[in-house]
Amino acid sequence: MVFIDLEPIALSHTPLGTRNQLPREHDRQLDWEKIAALIRDNHDVMAVVQAGLAEDWLNTQGTIWDEQWGYYRYPNDPREPDDTVFWAASTWATPAILVTFHNELTKAFACYKIGRDPDFHYLGREHLG
Repeated sequence: MVFIDLEPIALSHTPLGTRNQLPREHDRQLDWEKIAALIRDNHDVMAVVQAGLAEDWLNTQGTIWDEQWGYYRYPNDPREPDDTVFWAASTWATPAILVTFHNELTKAFACYKIGRDPDFHYLGREHLG
């Protein structure tokens, strides 16, 4: 997987957050297979990968991988000190990733497929308990 295969996206912030249900526009969830392939193929140039919803990034993002820890084991669960919370699916916003490269530049990409699954699946079936 190469970065040119992904669609760049601008990140924004909804000042009031996403507490109120916005009009339903679609069913989109993070594409974990694509994210895993991107990390596998490019981990040597990336420092951090975060995930969330592009249209409300500050309220929905969290770190899912970094070069020190690797994948965060329980990203939506407070069982581990490396936990993080992020939104992985939306009926109105665009699931996205933000990559921080070793040169400290960042780039955001839309990264979704059709679906409504808000859970994380990048660890593979052998890691899900």
